[in-house]
Amino acid sequence: MTKSYWLKKISIPNVDLFLEYIRTVLPWIKSVGGVIVKRDLIQESTSNEWDGGQLGLVIEFESKFAAKKAFYSEVFQKYLQSRDLMELVTISTL
Repeated sequence: MTKSYWLKKISIPNVDLFLEYIRTVLPWIKSVGGVIVKRDLIQESTSNEWDGGQLGLVIEFESKFAAKKAFYSEVFQKYLQSRDLMELVTISTL
């Protein structure tokens, strides 16, 4: 079966939500079979504070079915809704 990839970019405007996303979503992605193969992080900060940033990810799944199943899962969709991230998270599968 052909592997599939999430091409994902998220921009989160505050540090608390950004850190929560990294601490909860990235381990969850691994738990559903995703493997992070590329990561790009852009932080919006000054020497005194950090205001969140942008996270770009390429995540490999065993199949397109597995990739879509993870993204459209009830757990992931509820998380996005509960944190008002629905408009901030975009995804493409290859």
